[in-house]
Amino acid sequence: MSTAVWAFIGVVAGGLLTVAAQATAESLRARAAARARQDQRERASREFERETLIELQAAMADYRAALVRDRSQILPSRATDMQLSAARSRYQMLVHRVSSSPAREAALAWETAALPWFQGDDSGTAAAEAEAWATAMRVTGEAVRVTD
Repeated sequence: MSTAVWAFIGVVAGGLLTVAAQATAESLRARAAARARQDQRERASREFERETLIELQAAMADYRAALVRDRSQILPSRATDMQLSAARSRYQMLVHRVSSSPAREAALAWETAALPWFQGDDSGTAAAEAEAWATAMRVTGEAVRVTD
């Protein structure tokens, strides 16, 4: 074979190797970018969950304080009713936004124990409410730490 044929074969082989190397490099860059986007989404999701859990704890404290104010009044006032309604609405919105099932269940269990007690129902006790409150705060706190 002549030198020209070998040169042509060399040029074609070099071109094919260059295209293969560029395709491989592009594939690796695309995979790295996809992993980076996935990591970013996971970080954003954990941060959203963390903020929601912290807000839920604050909403539960506001809701509990509103229940205490409502219980302490002989005659309910419109302002107290509005505070209680706002606190309960915020609590309910946040409790269903949380993706942590144990935190959500603990918060809902606290509300289930709190309402009878604060509303004067004989089926509720201060001890049951306090225990449910402590459990809900502990479980939501643990869920917050998991998101760190």
